[in-house]
Amino acid sequence: MKKIYLTQCSDFTACHGHGGQLAEESHSHHFSYQVTFFGPINEEGFLIDFRAVQDFLKNKINPFLDGADLNQIFTHPTTEMIAIWIFEQILPLFPQIYSVRVAEEADRWVEYKGGN
Repeated sequence: MKKIYLTQCSDFTACHGHGGQLAEESHSHHFSYQVTFFGPINEEGFLIDFRAVQDFLKNKINPFLDGADLNQIFTHPTTEMIAIWIFEQILPLFPQIYSVRVAEEADRWVEYKGGN
């Protein structure tokens, strides 16, 4: 059976600040992210329903993060931790998840593929 990658994109705006080595005052970003899934296509010729993924991101992920102060959610409110958190939220419902890529700006992002 043929296998395929499928990617759904979304975005949110949130603020964060950093202490320690990063030492930044609280500031906002318009984060964009991509969730990629991988696996065999089914008998109808698709991996998963885009609409189900889009609804999950729109109704479960984005409302939690959009407009949030990430310092209130994460001990270390980095882009890396956001990617890991999004991956872990999606995994139980969509085990075909392959990776999550989160960008603070168009020219820089992190990507998490699960595991340790």
